[in-house]
Amino acid sequence: MSGIASRLQAFQADVPHWVDLLAQVPARNVLRHDTAHPAFHGCIDWHSACHATWALLAHRAVTGDARYEAIVDDILMPAKIAQEGADLAARPQFEMPYGRAWFLRLALEDRIVTGSTRLQFVARDVASSLAAQYRSRVSEPFAREYANPCWALINLLDYATVEGRADLLTIVHDAASQMLPAFDRLPDETEEETWSDFMAVTPTFCELSVRTGTISVAALRDKVGPRLRRLRPVTNPLKDHHYALNFSRGWALLALAQAGGGDDLLALALDHIEANLCRPSWWRGDYRSVGHWVPQFGIFALQRAVKTISNF
Repeated sequence: MSGIASRLQAFQADVPHWVDLLAQVPARNVLRHDTAHPAFHGCIDWHSACHATWALLAHRAVTGDARYEAIVDDILMPAKIAQEGADLAARPQFEMPYGRAWFLRLALEDRIVTGSTRLQFVARDVASSLAAQYRSRVSEPFAREYANPCWALINLLDYATVEGRADLLTIVHDAASQMLPAFDRLPDETEEETWSDFMAVTPTFCELSVRTGTISVAALRDKVGPRLRRLRPVTNPLKDHHYALNFSRGWALLALAQAGGGDDLLALALDHIEANLCRPSWWRGDYRSVGHWVPQFGIFALQRAVKTISNF
């Protein structure tokens, strides 16, 4: 077994422990009433409450512990979800695309973990709204923050794969193909380092492109490989959103490594995730700055890590 394979195996053994610690934060915060939304009313805003609920399901998936089942069941009561669905339908641009992408992730996790179909009808409508957003138009892969299309399309891709929706898969593939020329105009590396984004913009674009098959791993490494390898974990956050950047970089790098991107990217992914885990104040500290959302990002990175298979 190679050194990186051994490191990954040791890391995966610790994942349930870390997920258990991280999940304690959204389990408290999702119960708050920060907004008037019927289901997703904690965690300051709708999308954070949505991915907090997802995190409690992911906790169960990773640990096998159903301790948060009652909380999730109360949030996902059919009457509440019907109201949320009606609100999303009435306001087509509400949480478009970021929060809607997280809702698809939540619906997918709920189906996998509990076997429930309670979110399927709203999820279909949400998927349709995202498909309409990206059908027959060229999106900007370097759009910032909540408007970034790559994260939304990745979630639509995963949803479509599990649901067997060939029509949605075609839309995702076409959208990714139309963005492919953007690899020739990557944002300046030093400029991107100063952005306040919580989502790793270039690595996420790389993940979408590789996973849809619009670019080969070999071609990606030629175009972006040196740039990706120069990434180093954030140690001095300049903005609140920087507190989760290591996690989003980590999960994108894991996807690229899983696709055959190389042991250097796998090692870099673990470097980023570990950098955040060893700084608890970055994910369970101030409620407004980090506590209402960063733990969920950590759980997503850890869930992806535990599913990663070393090819080395």
